[in-house]
Amino acid sequence: MRIVIAGSSGLIGTALRRSCAADGHTVIRLVRREPTAADERRWDPTASPDSGLLAGADIVVNLAGAGLGERRWTRAYQEVLRRSRIDTAHALAVLTAQADPQPRILLSASGMRYYGVDRGELELTETADSARSGFLPDLTREWERATEPATIPVCHLRMGLVLAREGGVLPQLLPLFRKGLGGRLGSGREYWSYVGLTDAVRAIRFLAESPGARGPYNITTPNPVRSIEFTRTLAGVVGRPAVLRVPTWAMRLALGKVAPEVLGSLRVLPARLTEGGFRFTQPELKQVLRHELVRR
Repeated sequence: MRIVIAGSSGLIGTALRRSCAADGHTVIRLVRREPTAADERRWDPTASPDSGLLAGADIVVNLAGAGLGERRWTRAYQEVLRRSRIDTAHALAVLTAQADPQPRILLSASGMRYYGVDRGELELTETADSARSGFLPDLTREWERATEPATIPVCHLRMGLVLAREGGVLPQLLPLFRKGLGGRLGSGREYWSYVGLTDAVRAIRFLAESPGARGPYNITTPNPVRSIEFTRTLAGVVGRPAVLRVPTWAMRLALGKVAPEVLGSLRVLPARLTEGGFRFTQPELKQVLRHELVRR
């Protein structure tokens, strides 16, 4: 297949393109700078890009978006987060509608904060409603609506906390835990819904190859854990104790007004993935951590 990817240099995009290329698929990368390789095409999602960018594409994958953890969320950076997601999703949806022939499917990133900031113990499948307040819930709803111009099937990838050695939360936590300085974060009762990078890529490829796939899909394992279990398991995998505690007030002070968005409890389940026949290779947290930390 010929697969066009926006956001191919990020954590998931890099792993996805390598996985697809290793299996013999042709991968085209949409980039905003001058191309430096034969597999790159330059584009600007804010400047009415040419539909020829998708020429010959079977699958289009949108993983673009400024990093949520790269800076504090000032009002200016919140706008960067919005525009980098909404403009890209809308532009790709328009391009797929204009392309001739059209790609078979558009897979567009989204996030589990669609369901809200903090939903406590409630189990959240794809049929759950979206919360009506909070920056991330508002952003995620707009992000998904931005694909409405598409006239082909669209899958919204509601990503959980992606665990990987190369990026995301693990590289931030590992130095502390390896020194024995890790411990409970906040109250410890919040649910964290996660997925290993390997299974995240497998899930995206599964949907790309599944006839009839469309609509929202939770990309999380079937086994979300409370944050206290997460930190205990991580400490056990690296062979160090986890006896300290970072209190909620300290985390709120460090994170500022975005703390509730990041620390809230979401118990997200991948109902549609599993009903469709997808099987996780690392469904449990200990399996994910061991796999991702030793993977070459």
